[in-house]
Amino acid sequence: MPRHPDRQLERLSQPAAAALIAASGTAVVATGRVEQHGGHLPLGTDTFAAASIAERVAARLDTVVASLGPVGVAHYHLPWPGTLSLRPATLGAVLVDVCGGLGMAGAQRIVVVNWHEGNSPALRVAADEAQRSHRVQVVIAESHVITHTLFPDEMEFTHAGSMETAAVLAYDAALVKLEQATEPSERAAGEAAHGLFRRPDVYPVLRDFHQIAVTGWYGQPDRATAGRAEQIAEAVADHVVARAREIWAALPGGAA
Repeated sequence: MPRHPDRQLERLSQPAAAALIAASGTAVVATGRVEQHGGHLPLGTDTFAAASIAERVAARLDTVVASLGPVGVAHYHLPWPGTLSLRPATLGAVLVDVCGGLGMAGAQRIVVVNWHEGNSPALRVAADEAQRSHRVQVVIAESHVITHTLFPDEMEFTHAGSMETAAVLAYDAALVKLEQATEPSERAAGEAAHGLFRRPDVYPVLRDFHQIAVTGWYGQPDRATAGRAEQIAEAVADHVVARAREIWAALPGGAA
């Protein structure tokens, strides 16, 4: 099953969108991000990655996917011109308002598909507010974490490496330009530095991505292929839907 742009809310007529949301009681939301990914991947890598997975999830749930827009929380990439960033409160406010509109349309359950850890804190806070204000149930799918977890050896948890290259290939292979790659930072050093900020117990707060990779990226993008990228995107979408249904069955409100 390839991408499903026909599930994008903005492409649908109002009656068609309303019917899908009302019948399923569910909607999907895709987050965004505009930040540097070296010379071989687009600034919208995280936006495209989330959209690719979110469309597939929406098709499986027979509903729509609404975008929060292309920009997320990316202040630590601002030293590279072209990066855009929202304040966490801005991103959170957009999510709350979008959930409100989807709730009014009949969505009791909302799946947020995110691809970047920088968005995660704001999304969690906003999801709590959306649930209290709009009486919806929100689950957040960290699709980058899922991708690495399902394929840990193949999909490296770097920045602009094989995992993110595969994610863009699954969205639009024409956007990947490996021949234009800039100089990568040393992989082992990048992984060690990134690991400090990803510690679950005691961790520093990232202020500038130069602290991780002085050239802006590290990893092995040439390990990704279009055919394999499609298979991986499908597996990630399957995982998101399976986990969401587990949650809906376990928590008050029942399963879809």
